[in-house]
Amino acid sequence: MTDRVREKTAQLPQLDAAHCVHSIIEAAACRACVDVCPQQAWRLDDEALGLVVAACDGCGLCAPACPQQAIQFPIEFGYRRIANAHAVLAACEKAGVKPGAGAIGCLSAIGLNDLLAHYQDGRQVWLLAHGDCAACPRGQAESVFHRVEQLNTALRQRGRPVIVLRIVSSASWDRLIAESDNDTLSTRRSFFRSLAHNPGVLVATSQTAATEAQLTAPGERLPGGDDALLPWVVEFDAQCCIGCDACAKVCPQDAIHLNDIPPAYVLRHRACTGCGLCSDVCQQHAVWPSNWAQPLRNSLPLLTHRCRSCGVNFHTPAQRRFDSQQCWICSRKNPVRRLYQVMP
Repeated sequence: MTDRVREKTAQLPQLDAAHCVHSIIEAAACRACVDVCPQQAWRLDDEALGLVVAACDGCGLCAPACPQQAIQFPIEFGYRRIANAHAVLAACEKAGVKPGAGAIGCLSAIGLNDLLAHYQDGRQVWLLAHGDCAACPRGQAESVFHRVEQLNTALRQRGRPVIVLRIVSSASWDRLIAESDNDTLSTRRSFFRSLAHNPGVLVATSQTAATEAQLTAPGERLPGGDDALLPWVVEFDAQCCIGCDACAKVCPQDAIHLNDIPPAYVLRHRACTGCGLCSDVCQQHAVWPSNWAQPLRNSLPLLTHRCRSCGVNFHTPAQRRFDSQQCWICSRKNPVRRLYQVMP
């Protein structure tokens, strides 16, 4: 790799600790960034999650792997109008292309939110150049091609246009970028003149799409069709659930919302990011996120009871057979004597 390409691509990911699941609960099981890093630059132990800067090569794979988008790795894509389509250009650093807009560490750093943000902006065509992914250590991560395949299945279910991927040679990619670069370097007056006559030709350097993607769950970017495939779906086993509300309290996206009247767990599948905190805190293994699934239910109705031991009202899933007259705390085996629930 040339020094110029290394300088362009070897930027470091930034961690927003407030969004990381490990700052929400200590028992979080997520290891997405650690597992996906081919350089083992991310380290997780009982004390902290951290990045070994010297080991990071700027591939960017950790950003799309993070369910809560706590890792930020802005990508400067290239944009070009071809025929009647607004195309996005990206090439990995092993494709042999010239450094500049669109040259990124790895194409697999293009996440689902990147794809959906551009789709919302009317950019459905992607022109990609890449090296030998099979021989690359970064090729073990989920590829952008697999992400597009899953997303296109969901779009077809909704009767929407699909995303089109086109692989181009390094020479073709350089030519497309060079033409766009010439427009980008024009004067301010010619900038607006060219935009008026041929919108979409210019290479954009704005990070607006990336910023928005960090705040929105991918499911909320998909067009309508709540009964079709979604990136993440909240699954419940009503027979195992005891109605302790732990999942609803820990969910950072309010994807599991406790409704008071009528009592129910309302499942906001589009808001789910697949962080897995709900399953981490559920001692009954009654709830978990499923990737690219269709919702089986949008709510879990609850029945309210009064515990004969502690006198506190509690609830259980309406679908679950309930014979006990005790709350889930008092009905535990060998309960602590004189244990009471404390109401907020």
